Amino acid sequence: MVTTMAKAKKGQRCVIRELNGERGFLSRLLAQGLTPGTKVEIKQCGGGLPILIQARDTTLAMNPSDADEIHVELI
Repeated sequence: MVTTMAKAKKGQRCVIRELNGERGFLSRLLAQGLTPGTKVEIKQCGGGLPILIQARDTTLAMNPSDADEIHVELI
């Protein structure tokens, strides 16, 4: 099932399939290793808080609006 990272639930694992957004945003994602094919786990989400994800042995935080630009496939 393909959805956005912002809609994924805590504890779900997913694979990044597509990145959208402006050039600066995409550049930051790529610099942090968030590329298509990367497996991530949602550590915290909801309640207006930043979304915490675990990817490539690193925990990253992002705004829900940014996470809505990342399309993932749930695994």
